[in-house]
Amino acid sequence: MAALRAIAPEVLAAMGRRVVAIKVAHDAPVPAGCKKVHFIRHGEGHHNVAQREWRTNPSWDGISEPYTPDNDPDMRYVDALLTDKGEGEARQLQEATEPHLKPQLLIVSPLRRATQTGLLAFAPHVERKQLPVIAHELCHERAGRHTCDKRLAKGELALAFPAVDYSQLRDEEDPFWGDGWTREPWKELGLRAGRFADVLFAREETHLAVAAHSAFLLAIFNAVFACDEEATRTWFGTGEMRTVLLHLEQAGANSGDQALDGKAYLEQFGVQTKLSKAIATVLRDRPNNPLLAISEILQVK
Repeated sequence: MAALRAIAPEVLAAMGRRVVAIKVAHDAPVPAGCKKVHFIRHGEGHHNVAQREWRTNPSWDGISEPYTPDNDPDMRYVDALLTDKGEGEARQLQEATEPHLKPQLLIVSPLRRATQTGLLAFAPHVERKQLPVIAHELCHERAGRHTCDKRLAKGELALAFPAVDYSQLRDEEDPFWGDGWTREPWKELGLRAGRFADVLFAREETHLAVAAHSAFLLAIFNAVFACDEEATRTWFGTGEMRTVLLHLEQAGANSGDQALDGKAYLEQFGVQTKLSKAIATVLRDRPNNPLLAISEILQVK
């Protein structure tokens, strides 16, 4: 987590704008100028079980994993699927999604466990053909070295999940696998998460759901988003869904050391985040006197 937060300024510079994330109830309204996104981590996968069992072995060296090329030469864990428990965790999300939530788009990682989770969590919506589903490469799990994080070929995925539109995937094979021995650096993952945030804001939909992975979600919530609560930035559990309102603030509108120092000063006290949260609350509640309401919200006890 520290490594991701350390690269946040570089991600901000690459994006040219700051994304503020405010955790809200799943059924919260979407204020003007914001996007509401339900971020979901996949349910338990077979690779999660394998890792848990591997690490309980008394001879475990504290470093190795069961799904690296040396320990998984037969690629048993390639593009790992959900366990029965994982499918249950995904279905359980329907308690929150059906019938209360009406997202306009579901974006899934092309890795099968995340795709399964998204489709199960929103199964009634998909079956009623009320929710388009697309796969996007940028929300792929942290890639390389772990066979569970190497996706199947695009054609195989399209046959397995006919409800998903794979047209956004440019490569037939996993473009992030590389030589199979090198794990994607945290910096590259953070920058990729920033590009995915750009994708969200480039789309016309204001209410979306994203089914992805623990490391990717950790990256986007720590290297990309400015969150209003520290708890929002922690690791996701399997089958967990967090809902946030996202809105943009321009970064680097002024140049020079003085502007940067001023920004750092405000961030030290959380001014930008608190002000953004107050504005989002006022846009949602529409009080008679918005200035007075913002003042009351910002009062420091």
